[in-house]
Amino acid sequence: MTQETQVRSLAESSASIVDLVTAEIRRAVLTGALAPGTAFSIRDLATQLGVSHIPVREALRRLESQGLIVLRRARSASVAPLTSADLQAIYRLRYLIELPLAGSSAGRRSPAERERLDALLEGSRDPDPEVAWQAHYDFHAALVHPAANEWDDRMMQTLWMAAERYTHLVFDPTQITETERQRRYETHLVLRDAALRDDADAMADALRAHLSANEGRILDHISTLERR
Repeated sequence: MTQETQVRSLAESSASIVDLVTAEIRRAVLTGALAPGTAFSIRDLATQLGVSHIPVREALRRLESQGLIVLRRARSASVAPLTSADLQAIYRLRYLIELPLAGSSAGRRSPAERERLDALLEGSRDPDPEVAWQAHYDFHAALVHPAANEWDDRMMQTLWMAAERYTHLVFDPTQITETERQRRYETHLVLRDAALRDDADAMADALRAHLSANEGRILDHISTLERR
């Protein structure tokens, strides 16, 4: 794959340049267009995106804080590698932070928040992979929202973004059968039902089982890659 096909030019967009650059590089990393370990020049990347090197460097700093990019002293960077150790560290923190928040959120939703949880669950099986993946992300955020404060949200967003590139390896939304789509829906329906009951332990247990199953499948995949 040539670098020209890895990221897309943003020269014609009028939105925040740093936000756009961050989103585009992140998309390229998550989809594998920029593969783990790929090194690139900041100048070349800026040219490819059609912007100056300043927003590119700021975007890369953001992505480095999310564990997606490694910045080097020279004007270059690389995509962070995928390792079992990193995945386990991410999930260890998710269990520590996410489970208590989800448990504390159980049964604490307004009618509008319940409707939104249902809408996100339905959106997570949308045929459009981008719509489905965003709904999935927002669904998990909604599970902890009632109990989360601003710092909780910041920590969880960092962990979800770090976990997302690993999740894409096994749960790629662009390569999915209808049977698998339904299976994923049903596993998240369990979480939705638990979230609506006033039972913190049951909610935390349901989310732990969900995350543990995903972690196990991803670890199996990563271990295979590491042995190559």
